[in-house]
Amino acid sequence: MNENKITRPPLESLACINGTCELYGQAGQENLTIRKTYGQDQIRYLRCRSCGKEFSERKNTALWNCKIKESRAIAVAEHLAEGCSIKGTARLVKVDPSTVRRLNSCLGQHGQQFHNDKVQHLEIDTLQADERHGFAGHKGNPAWEAELIEPDSKFVISHVQGRRDETLIRNLLQDGANRLVNRHDLVLFSDGEASYASLFPQVFGQAYQPTRQGQCGRPPKQRYRIPRSLAHVQVVKHRCGQRLKSVEIRYSHGSRKRVSQALHKLGYKVPNTSAIERRNGTARLMSAFQVRKTLAF
Repeated sequence: MNENKITRPPLESLACINGTCELYGQAGQENLTIRKTYGQDQIRYLRCRSCGKEFSERKNTALWNCKIKESRAIAVAEHLAEGCSIKGTARLVKVDPSTVRRLNSCLGQHGQQFHNDKVQHLEIDTLQADERHGFAGHKGNPAWEAELIEPDSKFVISHVQGRRDETLIRNLLQDGANRLVNRHDLVLFSDGEASYASLFPQVFGQAYQPTRQGQCGRPPKQRYRIPRSLAHVQVVKHRCGQRLKSVEIRYSHGSRKRVSQALHKLGYKVPNTSAIERRNGTARLMSAFQVRKTLAF
């Protein structure tokens, strides 16, 4: 990478980061001035005319308090995004492994925050869900990842980690539902995990309180109604040993007519989770902690 081609964003595109300032987060207000530059990358130290606060242009970014050159930090991020290991990235970029670990944590936290801020109010009517198994440190310490993607664009809506239980599926579905404009107009394709079928009405359905019959006893529990625009299909794979024996299409909630509309829009003939399974296969090849029967390149 050419270390002389680092370009700075124009001053007009930056905004004050002081939460109490009346111009907080407003770019193009001509309230920022360059007080000085510092470091080997000549980082600009800015001052807000409105509130008088001073801050670095890297504040609240993934490279804040970075001790190496910006070009090398970007190279570390690019290698990690391509699936390189911590030690491999350190050898290729010629930095200490501890620097790569710190940048890996900062980049991950910044990316998650950026995703949470930008991925909101989505107009999506089809989702595919699946889990991916791996391990942390050694194979005796399993770690699961669950994802929701839009099958047409392959865009990742939600990503959660933890043990493979009802809590993991609940967090996945709830996080994905909170990002949608209309959670009641949706078709969800998932595997045969029982938690999807039990949690789907609670997360995506319409809650209502049944009428109480009589005066004795406790009032009835809250129930959930599945609208006509909502459906859930489970693709259950039955195996004999390591071989696939049959595939069962289970219409868990909603009407088949709504599912047929979604399949026609996607260009599918039968319900499936092919999009997210392809993503899981690619993700496994990019991580030595998740690869199964092949070399991780």
